[in-house]
Amino acid sequence: MHQQHHPLLSASLGTQREIVSFHFGEEKYKQVYIQASLHGDEIPGMAVAWFLKQKLMTLESAGRLRAGFTLVPVANPLALSQHWHGTHLGRFHSESGQDFNRRFPALGEKLAAELAGSLTPNEGDNKRLIRDAIDRHYRDVIAKNELDAQRHTLMRMASQADLMIDLHCDWEALTHLYTTPHAWPDIEPLARWLGSEVQLLAQISGGEPFDEACCEPWLALAQRFGDQYPMPRGLLPVTLELRGVRDVDPEQAERDAEAILNALCEIGYIAAESPAVSAEVAAPVIGGDELALVTANADDIAGMTESSAAASALEAVDIPEESGLIKQHHTEGAAAVSPALKHPATPLAGCEYIHSPVSGLILHRKKLGAHIRPGEVVAEVVDPVTDVITPLVAEFGGVLYARHWAKFATAGMLVVRLAGEDEVRSGDLLVG
Repeated sequence: MHQQHHPLLSASLGTQREIVSFHFGEEKYKQVYIQASLHGDEIPGMAVAWFLKQKLMTLESAGRLRAGFTLVPVANPLALSQHWHGTHLGRFHSESGQDFNRRFPALGEKLAAELAGSLTPNEGDNKRLIRDAIDRHYRDVIAKNELDAQRHTLMRMASQADLMIDLHCDWEALTHLYTTPHAWPDIEPLARWLGSEVQLLAQISGGEPFDEACCEPWLALAQRFGDQYPMPRGLLPVTLELRGVRDVDPEQAERDAEAILNALCEIGYIAAESPAVSAEVAAPVIGGDELALVTANADDIAGMTESSAAASALEAVDIPEESGLIKQHHTEGAAAVSPALKHPATPLAGCEYIHSPVSGLILHRKKLGAHIRPGEVVAEVVDPVTDVITPLVAEFGGVLYARHWAKFATAGMLVVRLAGEDEVRSGDLLVG
């Protein structure tokens, strides 16, 4: 592992922020990029990233990485400093009011003009040319402010990858994810291993979020030159929503990290452990004539005979306490079976966002994970002074996958989100 420091444009005299990235593995053709807490107050991903760092170091030492890995555990140092009277305000940039996960640049058109005379009949060469062009752009562009400098730094690293994983969370939510239809077949193992309960697909969700901006140049170039040159498949993006903002738990974070690595193993970015070669060996049980079958490593039994060599090998093997025939199998390194997908992918345009038309106390009537039918009441907004109760009713229905953590609504506030199977919205599909 080695780390790099990326200084950002200083916003004010006497201040200097930086992004720190950690790099693992020697493979440069295949690359994986993982970042956490682009919304600075979304900490579950930061916890997962910390566990990933420890585990990636172990995998690197074992020679099991089949790709170059870049990990950014703290993707937004600007947001980490935004606190107001004890409340962390990490979603929006305090100076500009911009959402930290919106308005990322699109490079496709610019790169198409630059690469028009350079592409070759070799897909690998074209992949390298595109990566180099992306790197040059962000190396040479001059940031206008600290926020732009942060965006450019993250995009320069992430846009090089074959797989980009952006770790987020919601207010209160089930584990869910966002990706594109073209990437979904490769992303599905992540959904299965993480136990993701909602998978939301959109080619363009609106607002220029980070994940879509990372794959935009690759898709744009493939569309522009795909009929003339062999073009690489390009970057596959996914935003993982690791439950709710308060769900920061060390055991859960380590399980999530392990799940991500299991999925990457299944996809092919990490080599599986080599299964131990085993053999069954009969050994006498002390105090009886019975034979216990035990398993010895192949190296232990190589050249084994019926003489003392066999007995020496068996001395290194723990004999089971039980008498009789006991059969042991080595399972170390065996490929784990991926869990079943909890729910099939659905369109992001199928999500129903339920807002409160009035202000008042929120009383939720349905739990996260509930399947809501059209016409069902998901929550009530109560005016404790007038006793007026305003029901929040689902129009289309779907899985209740996220809701606001606040228990008091202002008029117009988004309270509950449902994931439905049919497209019911258009335009900007993400929460603003």
